[in-house]
Amino acid sequence: MYMKHIRNKITIVFLSALFLCPLVSCEDWFGIVPDSDMVLEDFWKKKADVLSGIGACYRAMNEDAFMRRLIVWGEVRSDNMIPGKSTEDNLSYMLSANINASNEYARWGCFYTVINYCNTVIKYAPQVMEVDPDFSQTELDSYIAEAKAIRAFCYFTLVRTFKSVPYIEEAYYDDSRPFLKEQSTDEEVLKALMADLEATANSLPLTYANDLYTRGRITRKAVWALMADIALWQNDYKRCIEYCDEVISNTENPLALERTSTYFRSVFFNGNSDESIWELQFDNYTSNSALNDLYGSSNNDAKLSSYDYRTTGTSQLFTSDDVRARNAFVEKDGFIMIKKYIAYLPNQNIETVREADFIYGTGINNWIVYRLPDIYLMKAEALVELGGGENLQQAIELVAYSYDRANPDLEPGSLVGRYSSQEQLRNLVFDERQREFLYEGKRYFDLVRRMRREGTPSDVINTYLISKYIAMNLDRNTVISKLNDVDAIYMPIHNDEIKVNTLLKQNRFYEVSKDITK
Repeated sequence: MYMKHIRNKITIVFLSALFLCPLVSCEDWFGIVPDSDMVLEDFWKKKADVLSGIGACYRAMNEDAFMRRLIVWGEVRSDNMIPGKSTEDNLSYMLSANINASNEYARWGCFYTVINYCNTVIKYAPQVMEVDPDFSQTELDSYIAEAKAIRAFCYFTLVRTFKSVPYIEEAYYDDSRPFLKEQSTDEEVLKALMADLEATANSLPLTYANDLYTRGRITRKAVWALMADIALWQNDYKRCIEYCDEVISNTENPLALERTSTYFRSVFFNGNSDESIWELQFDNYTSNSALNDLYGSSNNDAKLSSYDYRTTGTSQLFTSDDVRARNAFVEKDGFIMIKKYIAYLPNQNIETVREADFIYGTGINNWIVYRLPDIYLMKAEALVELGGGENLQQAIELVAYSYDRANPDLEPGSLVGRYSSQEQLRNLVFDERQREFLYEGKRYFDLVRRMRREGTPSDVINTYLISKYIAMNLDRNTVISKLNDVDAIYMPIHNDEIKVNTLLKQNRFYEVSKDITK
């Protein structure tokens, strides 16, 4: 419950080591364990306190519960995921389309914790200018914009997961303010987010002095990427293209696709690659425990495994030489084990890849929010939906960037001439997004976006989702009966949230009684 985090007084995460000791590196700022809690009235005195408050927002996104939900909400209900070797009950229920309002992944508290930190920075940072002459208006505007962008990312994720959610802009820090808030519609929330981002985006830097900050903190390009994503969700294709073009055309903070030979190691294993726009930073202070628990580590005791996308099966998602299939997963003991992020394949020339051919890290892998292929493929999707010969041709060219990199044995431009109709191009972009962003927390949201656009979940269920459930030996008709409802594509609100906040209304599909105690 998000309320439990904000009672009595707000405890701002104070990353004091960064500011008090010049020997602490910038890497530590994203992951160092907080060493003290600061009472509100004792805190907002100097510029360093504002940066520390921003650090608290990032640090809260490193928490296990937050990261776990980025993965679970974005992947588990998609056609990518089936049970792993040690799947626990809450995940099993989600994987088998058997979700109710007592499922732990229906809790959203960790997201509202981040939102409250952002709201606190937005509310109290301006008063620092009154007491610290070294804190400029330009710096204040940048920090406020950064907090609003982090908050927008959290709300956008909540809207895609739950649809209607409470939209809170106030900072809660004691019991003097009521903890009851009704939901806003998804349209209302997204409209507010876009207005915030449009008003503040230009206050953000395109780069920071340190490259780690440029990849690990919100930049103007990260905001443009987020705005393009929101616009695409709203079916506002022209605005999506405009924001994608801002990212592509701006020469500051240049972005470039990594080479085929180093793609997986540079982008996912090492992190902060040349194509990265924004990724959550993990280090020796803060390991990415959620990623390693869900996807596994060198002992392969993973809670999740992948649907079998190998070309020897029924699916032809990948060509036989696609480097993404060779690097992202591998078969072992009857499971398709996920290797993206947690391991890399040092020898790309192995004819038959086995699990033992991968090298594992130490569990500190970053989590990528946006990278350059996001921009190419969001723009391609928007162009396809707008239609017209020139738009469709440009969409093919954009898809080719990631497709050609992953298939170096094919002639460049091999996609040209193979697709002509809008529907063919729509499916090409959709499939390429799945190939490129496999296991990156995007697939289920892609499916939902398509279901929303089509006005019914039926085609997506029958074309994409049902094969996963059949592979899990679940009854086809039973699964369809659980999924074929426009409200079933979202998560329920946890029972405990409704008990605490009596103004909340349960998602219709999951509503069993007006009295949730029954």
